[in-house]
Amino acid sequence: MTKQAVVFDMGNVLIGWDAVGAYKELLPDAGERAAFFRDLFPVIYTAVHDDPRPMDLCLAPVKEDYPHATDLIEFYETQWACFITGVMEETVDLLTALHNEGVPLYGLTNWPHQVWPPHAQLGQEHHASYQFLDLFSDIVVSGQVQMMKPHPKIYEYALERWGLVAGDTLFVDDLAENVEAAQALGMRGHKFVSAEALKGELIKCRLLAPDQA
Repeated sequence: MTKQAVVFDMGNVLIGWDAVGAYKELLPDAGERAAFFRDLFPVIYTAVHDDPRPMDLCLAPVKEDYPHATDLIEFYETQWACFITGVMEETVDLLTALHNEGVPLYGLTNWPHQVWPPHAQLGQEHHASYQFLDLFSDIVVSGQVQMMKPHPKIYEYALERWGLVAGDTLFVDDLAENVEAAQALGMRGHKFVSAEALKGELIKCRLLAPDQA
């Protein structure tokens, strides 16, 4: 069986993540919520992601620029764990099956370095659920390397760091633009919509047999 490497995104592939849902209590009006995620949320995200300092220092200038939205900014700063909706067990089962087959596994995620690893933000009772992260040979976290998908540089960096050939690598991500960027570099791409569909792709790639996972 081919030992093609598989690279997994994390958010909404292996770990449920829903910032929109988390903000519903603070922004009950759908229009206001949409405007926040269109206009201010990207500013908050970029300020945190592109700065090696703790979140409070990263976001202090944003609070000065948007004093009317201090509570929304501080929610991101102090309640980030609310965005995590849990481990996606069906995908983790596929990850485990791949590991058992000896398939090389890597992670490539857009994730702020201040809140990685994710279980560090959660109670001790949740930590065991994230042991699947130990199945990866390595994980490139965008906030740690100051590069983000879908920019080609982070894919090139990851492939070089891992010693992988693009054509021998399957990339799995829930966002089409991230998959397309990987494909543009010669990687095989799979847009994640469900564990069942991913299982079909893994079987097609001869990474898993039909009776596995």
